[in-house]
Amino acid sequence: MKYDYLVIGSGPAGHVSAIRAAQLGLRVGIVEKDMAMLGGVCLNEGCIPAKSLYHSARVLDTVRRNPDLCGLEVRHGGIDMAGLVEKSRETARQLRNGLSFLFKKNSVDLIIGTARFVDKETVHVSGESGEASRVKAEKFLIATGSAPRPLPGIPFDRERVITSSQGIRLEKTPEKMLIVGGGAIGTEFASFFNTIGTGVSIVEIEDSLLPAEDREVSKRMRSIFKQKNIETLVSSRVKKVSVESGAVAVTIEGPDGETTEKYGLLLVSVGRIPSTSGLGLEKIGVATDDKGFIPVDERMRTNAENVYAAGDVLRTPMLAHLAYAEGEIAAETAAGQTSDPIDYSSVPNAVYSEVQAASVGMTEEKARSEGIDFRVGKQFFKSNGRAAVNSQTEGFIKIIADRDTGGLLGVHIIGYEAAESIHEFVVAKKAGLSVGDIAKTIHAHPTFSETAAEACRAVFGEAIHG
Repeated sequence: MKYDYLVIGSGPAGHVSAIRAAQLGLRVGIVEKDMAMLGGVCLNEGCIPAKSLYHSARVLDTVRRNPDLCGLEVRHGGIDMAGLVEKSRETARQLRNGLSFLFKKNSVDLIIGTARFVDKETVHVSGESGEASRVKAEKFLIATGSAPRPLPGIPFDRERVITSSQGIRLEKTPEKMLIVGGGAIGTEFASFFNTIGTGVSIVEIEDSLLPAEDREVSKRMRSIFKQKNIETLVSSRVKKVSVESGAVAVTIEGPDGETTEKYGLLLVSVGRIPSTSGLGLEKIGVATDDKGFIPVDERMRTNAENVYAAGDVLRTPMLAHLAYAEGEIAAETAAGQTSDPIDYSSVPNAVYSEVQAASVGMTEEKARSEGIDFRVGKQFFKSNGRAAVNSQTEGFIKIIADRDTGGLLGVHIIGYEAAESIHEFVVAKKAGLSVGDIAKTIHAHPTFSETAAEACRAVFGEAIHG
């Protein structure tokens, strides 16, 4: 059989693209090298199981901190990590089964095996048991995702030196651990392990936690970590690691020199690298850059006329929701349709720590560096009625708006369910609405979203409850 469109990789970009292409009338196949990883890293080793663990930990922590909650008698005991992990695995299994159903529903053929290009219309697919076949297609999508970036000279042993992939499967936790990398994933894991009782230190080479976020958000998150006894070492790097006597000895170089500490576990979260090697891209002339990323145009077309790419193999933010959009555009292009290009400045980012952070658009630092004339409005959740009711008053919403037009340049939230609250601003920014438009929109009371309107009013110094 020759497919109209063959997708390599079943992660967020791949499975969305395959289903969308099938909806548009194309004969579609999708190749996944491991049935147990159907749906990709996000579904099996990232977004879904990790957030399941975080949610379980937060529920347990809420009960632990509120023994008289709803008049219930709470009996304290140890945390059943194996149970938490099993719940997260079951969640992933349910969604994986759902994805299999969607493929069947949309007549997408699932092919299990590792794909490698033979020529511009053929891939060789080899299975785990040694069986092999050749699959032909008119057009292809490369959506093979990414893998954890190792520390130079420090290999993962998957027992004491681990990645997030092993971190979500730990059924026993150490008394003390070090996380290398203070970005979103490192921050989330630090928050999770701290919540379940592990002593956590986190080291970041940049001069702030969450270096990609607005400085005020980063600073507040670090303060929250300090309150929770999470040690944050910024402007620091790991210089040496050795595993000895069931522990990991780590030498850290910081502003005040070198220190060596022993930890029960070292979790490395210093970014990810595209999984583009071994695909035979040289056989079909698909270009990659010096880091292995595949350059594409706004229609997700590579330099090879019948080959598209989407998701983590692109030099765009490695976010599942962005991969969805990129995959959909690739499918529509392959089917001869035209769709609006992605506005990357309106793509939201979220950090799922106990106190969440979320953002869209420019940071204040970025706006200042570009010489933009802007105003800042900020409103704290402590003045919000629903936040008080829910005992979730930590954090704020910060708005960066054009001084003359009131147009949204950037929004930064730290607080309860920030990842949900950001979408009002994403829609407003994409639609070209001003802070005045949001401020004049009546928000239901009592809700956390009222703080959004107040933050917009604060841009002009008119917040009622601020």
